[in-house]
Amino acid sequence: MTTPPPYYGPPGGEPGGVPAAPENTQGLVGMILGIVSIPLACCFYLGIPVGIAGAIVSYLGLQKANTGRATNRSQAMAGLITGAIGAVVGIGLLIWAIVYGSSINWEDFSSTN
Repeated sequence: MTTPPPYYGPPGGEPGGVPAAPENTQGLVGMILGIVSIPLACCFYLGIPVGIAGAIVSYLGLQKANTGRATNRSQAMAGLITGAIGAVVGIGLLIWAIVYGSSINWEDFSSTN
């Protein structure tokens, strides 16, 4: 009588039938970058690259969640949305500064007239 071959579990799992741990890092990092990008939009326009990075990392985390390798789909969606908002706000503020920044006469606003 022969022994059956060892069972290694489902694909992607560790040998012995232990399922693989969820890969939630990208969704979490994307959410953090997305949230931070909104206030950074006002600080030297840092919100634009941080928001874009947050949206990209969150998109990758969302892809992992959709394939079942991650369990934090809502965090990835939050990062994607807030990253896009931070990038759009930063771009809007940059356009506003270019269009109206040079035409403002700051002497009109001074209180020492």
